[in-house]
Amino acid sequence: MRNTGNFSFEDAVARQLDDYRVLHDIEALPADAETLVLSMSNFISPSTDLGWLADLLERSAVPQVVMIGAGAQAESFAHPVELSEGTRRFIGLLSHRSASIGVRGHFTAEVLDRIGVRNVEVIGCPSLFYACDRGFRIDKPELGGRRPRTVAHCTPYGNYRDAVGHLLSFAVRECEAYIAQSESALLFDEEGAQGRAYFFYYYNNGDRTDAELEAWMRGHARWFFDMKSWLDYMAGMEFSVGSRFHGSMAALQAGVPALNLACDSRTRELCEYLNLPYRLLQDFDGRASAAQLYESTDFALFNAGFARKYDRYRDFLERNGLRHRLGGGAAEYDLVGRVRAESVAELLRSAAPQAVGRPLWQRELALRMADDRTQETMKLAESGQFDLRGRADAEPDA
Repeated sequence: MRNTGNFSFEDAVARQLDDYRVLHDIEALPADAETLVLSMSNFISPSTDLGWLADLLERSAVPQVVMIGAGAQAESFAHPVELSEGTRRFIGLLSHRSASIGVRGHFTAEVLDRIGVRNVEVIGCPSLFYACDRGFRIDKPELGGRRPRTVAHCTPYGNYRDAVGHLLSFAVRECEAYIAQSESALLFDEEGAQGRAYFFYYYNNGDRTDAELEAWMRGHARWFFDMKSWLDYMAGMEFSVGSRFHGSMAALQAGVPALNLACDSRTRELCEYLNLPYRLLQDFDGRASAAQLYESTDFALFNAGFARKYDRYRDFLERNGLRHRLGGGAAEYDLVGRVRAESVAELLRSAAPQAVGRPLWQRELALRMADDRTQETMKLAESGQFDLRGRADAEPDA
């Protein structure tokens, strides 16, 4: 596997679905299969052409194809995502053969809306629901200012060279280990000595020599090829910092707080939808200590909204007729609070005044609320604490 982080969401789906056969080669799809469930991360990208997969599925007689957790990948929300004809055809096939397509965030939903695909549901990443526990939460113990046992991880992006260099320097100074996902061959393959030398030269912020950086990495890098060993290791840690979203998910599933360093549209939309604390990788300078970063993370909103996200994911599975193991009954929050929180959050998120085809009253309301579509207001609305009259502490029935 080129990226061991894929274990996180692949294993999650396998745990969550009931009585499904796992295939690692789609060519092995049985001729009499009734449902094909696909779990893919960042295939909605200008650099991807899934025409070959569309061809294969068009030849297949499987009547239902359900996508769980598709993500559009761009450098930022401002960068356009122009899809190849093959990928458009593949997405169109998914749209016609499922009740809905499960996507990771609202950015991806908007990308699909632009190509006319509207049966889309935002569900986040299945890795967040790995435990199949509606009561899942992250508690952050007080450390009294001491340095937490910390791991770091990153995606070596050339366009974020300085930030990656700062993160590696931070790891040497503050961390117990570096968790590798797709860097294993680069860092440890003896035949890759030349590429490895360049890696530690290119991603070096000057705090130490290339040799010192490589020596630390050789002694402290860890990588895992199954989720049990990964989670067992993370259970002994206290904090995670890095730009690998599934590295952060492994920490969270072990009950360890994680600070995500969002490096593209896909990781950022996941953090924003799931209410996870994050910073932008491009702004990371490595100056703060692990203790300071730990203290800056806040999981109150994540904990408050988790059951709602869990319910939405479970509802998606059921709408698509997928048998699952996600427990939990009806929502425990009151209907008034739920309707207000979800409808206001959605309106703040999507009510663009210039949107063509919206009724006049929606455009007028959007204009009136334009000044309120801030990140702070979005979070208040998401948690059910936002009041249109301007009070952030209103009771749910106000």
